[in-house]
Amino acid sequence: MHFFTGIFALTSVVSLTSASLLLERQCAGIFQPCTDSAPNCCEGLSCTTGSPLGNCMPTPGICGAAGVQCSTVIPNDTCCEGLTCSSQVGVCQ
Repeated sequence: MHFFTGIFALTSVVSLTSASLLLERQCAGIFQPCTDSAPNCCEGLSCTTGSPLGNCMPTPGICGAAGVQCSTVIPNDTCCEGLTCSSQVGVCQ
Protein backbone atom coordinates (compact mmCIF):
# COMPACT_ATOMS: atom_id res chain seq x y z
CA MET A 1 0.00 0.00 0.00
CA HIS A 2 2.84 2.40 0.83
CA PHE A 3 4.35 1.69 -2.59
CA PHE A 4 1.20 2.93 -4.38
CA THR A 5 0.98 5.99 -2.11
CA GLY A 6 4.61 6.82 -2.91
CA ILE A 7 4.05 6.43 -6.66
CA PHE A 8 0.94 8.62 -6.46
CA ALA A 9 2.81 11.32 -4.52
CA LEU A 10 5.72 11.27 -6.98
CA THR A 11 3.33 11.52 -9.94
CA SER A 12 1.56 14.48 -8.33
CA VAL A 13 4.84 16.33 -7.76
CA VAL A 14 5.96 15.72 -11.35
CA SER A 15 2.60 16.95 -12.68
CA LEU A 16 2.70 20.13 -10.61
CA THR A 17 6.30 20.84 -11.62
CA SER A 18 5.47 20.35 -15.31
CA ALA A 19 2.47 22.67 -15.07
CA SER A 20 4.57 25.31 -13.32
CA LEU A 21 7.29 25.17 -15.98
CA LEU A 22 4.71 25.42 -18.75
CA LEU A 23 3.22 28.57 -17.20
CA GLU A 24 6.69 30.11 -16.86
CA ARG A 25 7.39 29.62 -20.56
CA GLN A 26 4.19 31.27 -21.76
CA CYS A 27 4.75 34.80 -22.92
CA ALA A 28 2.60 37.70 -24.05
CA GLY A 29 2.57 38.40 -27.77
CA ILE A 30 2.57 41.71 -29.59
CA PHE A 31 -0.14 44.17 -28.43
CA GLN A 32 -0.93 41.93 -25.42
CA PRO A 33 -1.08 43.50 -21.93
CA CYS A 34 1.90 43.39 -19.61
CA THR A 35 3.08 45.08 -16.41
CA ASP A 36 6.40 46.61 -15.43
CA SER A 37 6.48 44.47 -12.29
CA ALA A 38 5.99 41.25 -14.27
CA PRO A 39 7.16 41.78 -17.85
CA ASN A 40 6.24 38.59 -19.67
CA CYS A 41 6.61 39.70 -23.28
CA CYS A 42 7.86 37.23 -25.86
CA GLU A 43 11.36 37.44 -27.35
CA GLY A 44 11.97 40.66 -29.28
CA LEU A 45 9.20 42.51 -27.45
CA SER A 46 9.29 44.75 -24.41
CA CYS A 47 6.61 46.15 -22.14
CA THR A 48 5.58 49.73 -22.87
CA THR A 49 4.47 51.73 -19.88
CA GLY A 50 0.83 52.54 -19.46
CA SER A 51 -1.77 52.87 -16.78
CA PRO A 52 -2.33 50.38 -15.24
CA LEU A 53 -1.21 47.95 -17.97
CA GLY A 54 1.18 48.44 -20.82
CA ASN A 55 1.39 46.47 -24.03
CA CYS A 56 4.08 44.25 -25.46
CA MET A 57 5.63 46.07 -28.40
CA PRO A 58 8.77 45.57 -30.51
CA THR A 59 11.83 46.57 -28.51
CA PRO A 60 12.99 50.02 -29.71
CA GLY A 61 16.36 50.05 -31.43
CA ILE A 62 16.52 46.26 -31.82
CA CYS A 63 15.42 44.69 -35.07
CA GLY A 64 13.34 41.53 -35.07
CA ALA A 65 15.12 38.37 -36.15
CA ALA A 66 13.39 35.61 -38.12
CA GLY A 67 10.43 34.29 -36.14
CA VAL A 68 10.08 37.33 -33.86
CA GLN A 69 6.58 38.80 -33.66
CA CYS A 70 5.88 41.99 -35.61
CA SER A 71 2.99 43.96 -37.07
CA THR A 72 2.38 45.71 -40.38
CA VAL A 73 0.25 48.33 -38.57
CA ILE A 74 3.37 49.77 -36.90
CA PRO A 75 4.62 52.61 -39.14
CA ASN A 76 8.27 51.61 -39.22
CA ASP A 77 9.44 48.12 -40.11
CA THR A 78 10.74 46.43 -36.96
CA CYS A 79 12.21 43.37 -38.71
CA CYS A 80 15.93 43.10 -39.37
CA GLU A 81 17.29 43.98 -42.80
CA GLY A 82 16.23 41.51 -45.46
CA LEU A 83 13.17 40.36 -43.47
CA THR A 84 9.57 41.54 -43.73
CA CYS A 85 6.58 41.26 -41.46
CA SER A 86 4.04 38.70 -42.60
CA SER A 87 0.79 40.39 -41.44
CA GLN A 88 -0.92 42.73 -38.95
CA VAL A 89 0.02 40.32 -36.17
CA GLY A 90 2.73 38.25 -37.79
CA VAL A 91 6.35 37.24 -37.62
CA CYS A 92 9.52 38.50 -39.26
CA GLN A 93 10.42 36.25 -42.18
